[in-house]
Parts: sequence; structure tokens; C-alpha cells
Amino acid sequence: MKAAIRHLMRNRRRTVLTLLAVLIPVYFLVFMFGFTNAVVSDMFETVTRMDTGHLQVRHVEERGMGSAIPLMQNADDVVAMLAGIDGIEWQTVRLDLPALASAGDRSQTIYVQGVVPEEVQPISNVANMVVEGSYIRSGSSGAVIGEELASLLNVGVGDEFVVLGAHPATGVGVLKLPVVGIYKAPAVEMGRTVVHVTLETARQLARSPGTATAVVARVAGVTGARDLDEIDAVVATLQARLPEDLEALDWRALAPQLEGYMRVLSPVLAIMAVVFFALGALVVLNTIYLSVMERTRELGLIISLGSSRWRVIRMILAEAGVIAVAGALYGALIGVALVWVVEAFGGIPMPGQAAEFMRFVGISPTLHMMIRWPQVVVSAVSMAVVAVVAAWFPAYRASKLEPVEAMRYVE
Repeated sequence: MKAAIRHLMRNRRRTVLTLLAVLIPVYFLVFMFGFTNAVVSDMFETVTRMDTGHLQVRHVEERGMGSAIPLMQNADDVVAMLAGIDGIEWQTVRLDLPALASAGDRSQTIYVQGVVPEEVQPISNVANMVVEGSYIRSGSSGAVIGEELASLLNVGVGDEFVVLGAHPATGVGVLKLPVVGIYKAPAVEMGRTVVHVTLETARQLARSPGTATAVVARVAGVTGARDLDEIDAVVATLQARLPEDLEALDWRALAPQLEGYMRVLSPVLAIMAVVFFALGALVVLNTIYLSVMERTRELGLIISLGSSRWRVIRMILAEAGVIAVAGALYGALIGVALVWVVEAFGGIPMPGQAAEFMRFVGISPTLHMMIRWPQVVVSAVSMAVVAVVAAWFPAYRASKLEPVEAMRYVE
């Protein structure tokens, strides 16, 4: 080990180059993990806290329903059942209806969500997004709409608009509703289409008292998209107890676009890791090989003095190991430090069109970072192992040198 360190200090420029070949891939991987973790977490929170919850109990889908969700008449029985299942921390009844909003000569297709205002907070942050007026209250007949819909219909707080609802199971219903609040949505599509009313108002629009489209629930102990086992266990338990005409759907079934994104993300990260590791390994192999070539006479002398070929291999691998461990460690520390710095300043706000695109797909327009220690450790250890493995070939070549020929070697 002392000989390895002494040689590394003798040729510092090459040592620094090899160190960077290990450091940079680890740094970039930690950075990418921090970015993708934050994006997935943000999308998961956006979907589950703005629409789906962790799971929903619905009537089994029927053919020919189009965009309408089947109605269920036994929501109270489902609520009572959920209260007796371990792991459920919250639940509420909701009625979602496709509709047409109209004011004057302007109209827009919308999605009316009938909610219980006092219960909806865990799956809807609309009340905290209200920028004009106020949120709905139980017993009121008003509506809360997004800024985009208010602009399209040219209405404000206190103005009325007509809602024409149509469901295959109930027919057409019409209501004239006052705008009691306007909210700023995280996604443009949501602000254009999602309208909140009380559950009673939605039932009037559906002309079906006591009906609902879903019982929405959240599972205890779930902190992000990685906590899937808790949700799956509750869904399995619930499905076993539900009658045949009802089904339990988790957030993946309710938001397949997010699940698809998560499925694509892992292979993309794996491909990026392979590319980074391969480039780093090539640099390590090249520099160690050049080092061996420069020391041909020295290595030949060492072998001629009685050193075993395995000792030569160990000496060169020790050099690579020192560089690999140091580079991986520094790369991981720099990557983690960058994540902490970004979060200390509240994230990186995205400019212009990038921010609008992120809002459109339901992601916060501020770039946040989130890193998990297992990812840091795996990135650092993997790169260190790859670097040492890459050094095996020049080490093996060095061990095969013939002392006489090596002593005659001229650079």
C-alpha cells in the first residue's frame, strides 16, 4: 500500500485525472438521483393529494360509460367497512360528474367534483389555493373554479354560470351556480376543468340523492411513491371484503400516467449509470495501463528480485483502489453537498416556458432535490468496484512481464 501511494504521489497529474474519472460519474449519479427522486415525490404528492388519494372504492366499470365514472348507491356501507380496516387513516365520499359550464356565449367542458368541504383537505389542496373569494362551505350552493376557467368564461367572484351535467345513469341535470372562489391551480388543465362544489350540490346536479362515484382513502405510514407495500396490503384486504359490484383501485390504477413515468425512469437511470461507469472505467483502464507501460523496467526489476506475480497485481490494484475509493467518496460528498445547498436556498425556480410546462404536467415549477443514502452508497461503491475491475487488465499484463525483456524496455 505504501508503494502504491508513493507512486500515485510521484505522478500527481495522472492521479488527479484518474481521480476525476471516478469522482465525476458518482457526482452526476447522485445529482440525478436527487433530481428524479424529487420529481417522482412531487408528482406522487400532486396526484394523491389533488385527486386520487392512495386508493378509491368504486363501482365496477361498466361498458359504454364514456368519461363518466359509474355511480354507487352504497357509499355509507363502504365508509363503515373502511373504518374497520387497519391502515386506513382517512376517508371521504366524492361525486365526480362530467359537465358543461356556460356563461353568456362562452362554454367549456369541465369536471365537477362534489366534496365534503370539512373532509376533503387530505386529497385536495384547492382550499389553500384560493386567491379570490373563499372556499365552499357545507350547505352552500356556490362553486370554486380555477383562474383559467374564470378567464375562459369571463366570470369573477359573485358572478353566476350555468352547469349542464350529464351522466348515463341519471340523465341531464342543470344548475345555475354563483362563483364563491377562484383558485390558482398547479396544472393548467386542472385550472381549466376542475370545479369544486359541495357533495349536496353535485347530487342535485346528478338528480340522485345519496349517490357517489367513489370513497377516497389515504393509508397510514405512506410518505412517498416508494411506500407501495402499505397501500398494496390495504387494497388486498379491502378487495377481499368488498361485494362483487365494487372494486378497490390504488393510485397506480387511477393515475396510470404516473406509474408509466416511474417504470420508464428506472431503466433510464440504469442506462445513464452504465454510460457513466463505462466512461469512468475506460479512463481508469487507460491511465493505469499507461502507468504500467512507463514502469515496465521498474516492474521487471521487482519481479527479477523475487516478487511474486500476484504481488505485482496487488500493488497495481492497490493504486487503483486508493484512487477509486477517494474518487467515489469525494464524488458522493460533492453530490450530497450540492443537494443540500439547493434545498437550503429553497430549490431552483425554473424560467419561463419550462415553468409553464412543469405546471402543465402537474410538477412544481421549482426544482427541488431529494436524496436517499442507499442511493449514494450504491453509486459510490459501484463506481469504486468498476474502477478496480477496470484496473485488473493492466495489472494482469504487468504480472506477465518477463524480467529480462522488461529490463531491456526503452520508452
